[in-house]
Amino acid sequence: MKIYERIEKDILLDIKSGLLKPNEKLPTNQELAEKYHTSGVTVRKSLATLVNKGYLISIERVGTFVKEREKDLFLINFSLENSINEEITDTEIEDILISVAQIKGQRRELKTLEIRRMYFSGSMPVGYSIDSLFLKGHYLTEGVEKKAEKNIAIMNRIFNSYEVKKTIEVTMDYPNKYISNRLLIDESMPMLCINLHFYTLDDHPIGKSIIYVLGENIELNGKSFYE
Repeated sequence: MKIYERIEKDILLDIKSGLLKPNEKLPTNQELAEKYHTSGVTVRKSLATLVNKGYLISIERVGTFVKEREKDLFLINFSLENSINEEITDTEIEDILISVAQIKGQRRELKTLEIRRMYFSGSMPVGYSIDSLFLKGHYLTEGVEKKAEKNIAIMNRIFNSYEVKKTIEVTMDYPNKYISNRLLIDESMPMLCINLHFYTLDDHPIGKSIIYVLGENIELNGKSFYE
């Protein structure tokens, strides 16, 4: 591990453990440089990284302080286009409908707004996704397909919100007959299945996304500003 990485890691551990409190001033750059037997340039590089990540705030001629955070940020980055070897050349919205979905870890079911998509590389299908937004109260089901653009925008805004917790699980699964037929594969052929679950900060489920992927390799990227 390089020195600037060790400095960054040590400060981050002190913040998360509570040793460094919100608004607390860090040692000076010179003091940190002496502690780690390195240069001020290296120290500034470490602190700049933590400032960019939102953990610290730097005030010119005053010092560097632990930033007081108003909310946790949970970031999971996954897009089929950037995560498989095949180039996605086209995405087709297959259906938008109201359905009933099972809640993970619970027996109850909820009415959901469901959006189904097909992904293509050239003329060949390479993926199939089912996005489900759990609905509360009364929802007018008439003309749901005519409001496609609005519904997609609402779902994307909610699922991509910084105030939404996201979990991701990758499994090998057997899609049902319909999806197998759409992807032109045999039902007995297992596929990579990416399951994304979305929750409020109070852990109430608000939606889920299931993506079936044709391919042997995927790449996942994720980070959380509070781990």
